[in-house]
Parts: sequence; C-alpha cells; structure tokens
Amino acid sequence: MSIRIAIWCSNNLFCEGLKKLLENERNIEVIASFTAENGMSADIDKMLSLNPDVILANLSADFNFLQSIPKDSLSRSRSKIILIGDRTVRLMNDNQMKALIMKGVVGILPPGADADLMKKALTAVFDGELWLERDMLMKILTSMKNQEKRLGLAKREKEIVSHICQGFRNKEIAQKLNISEQTVKSHCNRIYKKLGVSDRLQLALYSFQIWDKDIKS
Repeated sequence: MSIRIAIWCSNNLFCEGLKKLLENERNIEVIASFTAENGMSADIDKMLSLNPDVILANLSADFNFLQSIPKDSLSRSRSKIILIGDRTVRLMNDNQMKALIMKGVVGILPPGADADLMKKALTAVFDGELWLERDMLMKILTSMKNQEKRLGLAKREKEIVSHICQGFRNKEIAQKLNISEQTVKSHCNRIYKKLGVSDRLQLALYSFQIWDKDIKS
C-alpha cells in the first residue's frame, strides 16, 4: 500500500528536489506539490481535499502554512504533518512546540536529516507513530500539569504512556520496565480502550491535549 504524500515548500526548487528524492520509492506516491508563492488559501484547500496520508512541509514555510489551515480541518482529515526542520527548531520553547503538535504536526526532521531518515519518518508516521526527537518530547512531558490525575490510569499504565510519548517502542519499554514485550502490548490495548484511542499517535496527542487544557484552566 503506497503512502500518499503532498509536499508544501517555501520555494519551487526545494519542492522539486523533494519530489525527485521520493519519485522512485515503491511505497511512496507524491500526489501533489505546492509552493508558498502561489495562492495560499486556495492551494491549502486543494491539498486538503486530496486527503493525503502525510503532508511534508519545510519549517521556513510552516508558520503561514499552519496558520492558514482552516480550524478543525485536519481533525476531520486523516492527513498527518511532518516538518523538515532548520536550525531554529532547537530554539523552540515548550509552547511553540505544543502549538505545532496541536495543529497536527506529528513529525519534525532535524536539520541534519538525510533522504533515508526522511523516508523512515514518512513510514513511521504513516504507521501511527510520532517522529520527534526524544529531548523535545521530554521537554514537553516535564511541563505537563496534572496529566496523570486526568488520565485515570493505573501506575504501570501511566509509566507506559510516558514511555510511548517519549517515542520508545514496545521492545524498549519492556526492557526499561523489566517486563515482557507481550505484557507491554496487553497494557497498550487496555490503555487504548480506556482512553478511546486506537494507536500510539492518538494516545500521544490525547496526552498533549490534556496538557493544553490544564494550562488553560
């Protein structure tokens, strides 16, 4: 099954370069590409109407791009956003990072990322994972207020949620908690059922939403 990609870039050369990198991948299909110079609102509407699996956008264009997306449009869509980061990504504060995630960003590629890492990120995000550096996630997690109380989970389940939000896979969580991988899977299934989510990505976003509500309350 091919991953349907839409590309949004700040300039046409960058856009063409990304298309070239992805065009020969058997499991990736670039269905559309857009640049910030064109009519932004019209292009965003057109892109969202195509319902791509993943939107790949470069960070220098992300502010206008994300601000121009109609409210709640991504929540009604299955599209997930990966940003190609520049050096400013490491300077983002907690609120800026949280704002990106709440807007639908589920992956940020670091400035040193190459084509292979980008392809891995596309596949991971398509499969329902977050692709964010662990230090970014830890920065957000340590700022969460009253999250554990509102999640309504058992102690072990809270530990697993914390590890999932840090980007660890089941095998790594099992090693850290000294339990079997199958036990981790069983805990995950119970957590998903309790919180009404279906995968790791939805679980992480649910956690960030709780943090957002706590900050505003």
